[in-house]
Parts: sequence; structure tokens; C-alpha cells
Amino acid sequence: MQEPSLATEKLRLRDPILFQVLNSALSSITDEMGAMIRRAAFSLVVSEGSDYSGTISNRHGDLVASGTTDLAAHLGTIPFTVKGTLEWISVQPEEYFRPGDIILLNDPYIGGTHHNDMRAIMPVYLDGRIAAFVQNSAHWTDIGGHVPGTFDPNAASSYGEGLAVPPVHIVKEGIFQSEVAELILRNIRLADQARGDLLTQIGVVRLGARRLEELAARYGTTTIVQAMDELIEYSEALLRDEFRRLPNGSWDVETFIDSDPGGKTGDPLPVRMTLTINDDQAQMNFSASAPQAKGAVNSAEAVTISGAVTTLKMIYPHVPMNQGVFRAVEFVLAKPSLLAAEFPAPVSGCAAGVYPAVGDCVLKAFIQIVPERCMAGPTGLLNIVMGGIDPRDNQAGDEFVMYLWLEGGWGGRPGKKDNSIAMTTFATTSTNQPIELQERLYPVLFDCYRIEPDSAGAGWHRGAPGVKRRWTFPDTDILLSALGDGERFGPWGWDGGRDARANVFTATSAEGDSINVGMYRTNLPVGAGTMLDCFQPGGGGFGHPFTRDVGFVVEDLEEGLISPEVAERDYGVRVVLDPDGRIEVDLEETKRIRSTERAFKA
Repeated sequence: MQEPSLATEKLRLRDPILFQVLNSALSSITDEMGAMIRRAAFSLVVSEGSDYSGTISNRHGDLVASGTTDLAAHLGTIPFTVKGTLEWISVQPEEYFRPGDIILLNDPYIGGTHHNDMRAIMPVYLDGRIAAFVQNSAHWTDIGGHVPGTFDPNAASSYGEGLAVPPVHIVKEGIFQSEVAELILRNIRLADQARGDLLTQIGVVRLGARRLEELAARYGTTTIVQAMDELIEYSEALLRDEFRRLPNGSWDVETFIDSDPGGKTGDPLPVRMTLTINDDQAQMNFSASAPQAKGAVNSAEAVTISGAVTTLKMIYPHVPMNQGVFRAVEFVLAKPSLLAAEFPAPVSGCAAGVYPAVGDCVLKAFIQIVPERCMAGPTGLLNIVMGGIDPRDNQAGDEFVMYLWLEGGWGGRPGKKDNSIAMTTFATTSTNQPIELQERLYPVLFDCYRIEPDSAGAGWHRGAPGVKRRWTFPDTDILLSALGDGERFGPWGWDGGRDARANVFTATSAEGDSINVGMYRTNLPVGAGTMLDCFQPGGGGFGHPFTRDVGFVVEDLEEGLISPEVAERDYGVRVVLDPDGRIEVDLEETKRIRSTERAFKA
């Protein structure tokens, strides 16, 4: 393979049309990889929940291209995964890899997220040398350990978070390594399901490699390698241009994680960031954040930086997501710390704690500089895993593990009216798993699945409302574990906007006894017929709610998003119902309520 000469004229200058064609072609390859795993994966969380990603990296492990359906949090960690693998092997890539090889790993300390996210990496040989790597990541429903579904907030170390797989050959020169596969599958629940996901992932990276080889055969290896490197330079240049438009200065922000589940005080854990803009360079300094936690709310460095980068990408969506975004930002982390834990600290809660907290810090900083591109606080993440024995006739005696998360509200924004219900920012491309399908696959019945009234953060532009689900396992006992955040601090409002309601997760037995499940729960025995009730928060509001257009308040009333009581309390709008049930605004009383000094101090 011939390396592009430094003297070679830039492809995007010499042939800008071809440059964009190759940009689209690389993204199309990753989208095809995504379509394959979505259609062929065995796990519901992958096939319906879209908890996967597929990417292309260059020969150095730098992220080049990702798909439109890839899980956001994965994308920011991929460079750490591939580069971490190259560092792990400790030799030149061509000395370790052979054509047809595929590596499997899930180790959070080698650039992963948490143990459930299993990753396959395949080198792509062009003209006899490694020119790129294709990668696929998928969330396995279970990866072992003493908790069905593996999430354990009370894990004392990484050793208690399921099976950790460092880089290992699952395919050597095209030959499937069955002994390696059986070693992994022997240590996890739902081995048949995981086997299906594993074989699908192998097929996905083979597809990606084949498509990249076909692209090189059409346009030439040198052109493809040059295009990959220039795409990274292009993204970096675009983002630096955006930074150059911002005022120079520093902005200090903070947010909080509920507590350390392994700690003794119950105090919240601060996540602090100082954003500094200096011409075309941004620095995000997180070094004043909390020290490393005892419980599983820590994050390895890869997830922390992923949270910052992918949130920044949300603010500047026109910048292609690749290594160039990383290059335009300097990250400062204290080690060890909550945001850059050192092995063997537990990290399985990184997706629900540190990642959204880092994203909140980025939004809180940039909402002060470019508010039209930002939003107030969005909903967070709660991982709920439930396991037991299926009593139904067609599944009698089979073990099951059900993984559940809820969508919620995104925050109010100044640039557009209100906001939408969506998945957490950790997984913006994931989707809700249909309850009808869950009831078919698991011995579960849903009693409620609805948009929750009066749950959005009030504001000039309100956040989106939250979502409630209630469900029960009527004929079987289960073990339940929960790992999340946001029970103490609801999504934040901005510029006078109100915070949204916090997360609530309770269990009520068939006899009527209720307990608070909370955000940190390990292997809670749940008896048959117990009703589980979970509210996932809405988004925070933007701007003082007493300045909201009265017509918008009436629309929310008509759609059942708010009650008349909340219309008056939070928005200062007095309404009455006429004899036919139509909403009428008492304009005089509304004017009086909104004009009081008390209203704007509330």
C-alpha cells in the first residue's frame, strides 16, 4: 500500500466532488453494517433497542466514519478501543494481525464502556498492508456475574462486573475460534442468545471490510487512505472555525451525581468543568470533579471524553463525527478520579452517571455562549435488569433476563419551541422496545405506558414531559437490579426555567406494601404480582415560565400535558371550563398573577 505523499495536493481541493462521494460512501458502509446487526441480532436490546454501533477507523485507530443509527456513546469511545487494542498487542499491527482475523473485547479499561458492550474489530488489508479497521459494538443482555443482566451498583471492583474480555482472537485467518467462544459463553447467562449476537457481529465486520475493499478496488488504495485522513482534518477545521467565532474566555459549570452507592455519607458527587476558549482551541478541564468512587458510578477516561465529544457534536451537528472533533479539544482529567478511574475500580454505571453529567456540563457551558444551539437539562438513564425462570408453557423452565430503559424528555431551548420526548443523550439513536414484544418474549405484563402529565420543567419554552411505565411479573418471582441516576436532582432548567421532576422507581407487592427501589439496587427479590412503577423524568425548562405564550399554555392543557393547577402555579395562567368543557382563559386574573413580584422570584 502506497502512503499518500505529504506533497500531494489535498483531495478535497483537487476533486471536492470525489471527496464528498467518498465521505458518503464510508458513512454508507457503516450504515449497512448497522442495518445488518439490527436485522440479524438475537438480543432484543440490539434488534429493537438499537444498542449497537459500527465504525471505520484508519490504520492508526483514528475514527473516520460512523453510521446514522450508531449509539452516540459508543462513537466517542471507538478511538480508545482501537488504539487501546494496538497498544495492548505491543507489536506492529502486521506482526499480530493476519488477513481474515477478528478480535473480540469488552474491557472498559481498554477503551470500552461497560462489560455488556462487546466489540469486534477486524483489520482491513489493502495492497498487502493494514489500511483501516472496521468495528462493531453490541450490548449483550448478560455478561455474567452474580446479577442477572450484570449491572451491579454495589460492585466493589471491576471483578464483580461480569466477564472482562481483553483483546482476543475470535477468528484467526478466517477460522472461527470455537474454544474461545465457548469459554466466553460458558460464563454468561443466555448463551444461545449471546452466540447469535456474536456470530452476527462477526458477519457485520466482515461485511464492512468487504465493502471497504470494494471501494478501494474502484477508486484506488492511495485515494481511499488519503480521503480517510483528510476527512479527519476536515472535521477538525470545521470545529475550529466554530470555536473561532466564540468569545475568548472561561466558563465554570457543575452538576451532581446522586451519591456513591459504595460510600458511607450519601453525599452527592460533583462533576465540574471549566471550558476555556482561546481562538480556535477549546479546553475542557474536569480536574476539579469528585475523586474515584467506591461504588460502580465511576467512568474510565474513554466514556468521559465520549460524553463531552458527542454532546459537542449535538451542538455542532454539521461537523462530521470523527477523530477531528477530538483533535480540536484539549481534555484535562485528574487520575484517578470519578471521571478517569483506574483499574480495578467498578465502572458499570458510567452510562447512567458520569456520561450524562459530563454532557450536562458541556450544555451548561455552551448555553451561555451559543444558547440558540443548546437546550436545558435532558432526561437521564436508568438501567433496569430483571431475571428469573419463565413459567409459561412454551418456555417452562427457561431462564430469562429482561433489560429495560425508558425514554424521557429533552430540555427546553431558545432556538425552537419546547422539545421532544426522546431517548437519553447516551443513546440518541436507540429506540424504545415495544411492550407488546416484551410481553411476548418474557413473562411480563404492562399495566401502564404513558406520557406523564405535569412532569416537564416549566419555562418560556418548556422541556418535554417524562414517561411512566408500570409492569408486573404475575406468575413468577424475579431478581431485580437497578443502576441509574437522577433521583435527587431532576433535569436542570436555565435562565429562569424550572427543573423537571426527578426520577422515581417503586415496587408495590400484591399485598399493598410499597418500597422505594431507587437508583442503586442489587438483586432485589420481587415476588410474583408485585407492581413495578418507574417514572423517567422530563426535560428542564428554558426561560421564566411566566413569560410563556398564553396560547402555548392552552395547547398544553388541551393535549393533557399539564393540569389547570400547574397552568396557574407554574405559568401564571388562570383558566376556567365553560359548560361544554372548553378551556377559557381568565385574562384579567392571568395578567394580575403574572405581574406580581412574587411570581418572578418563585
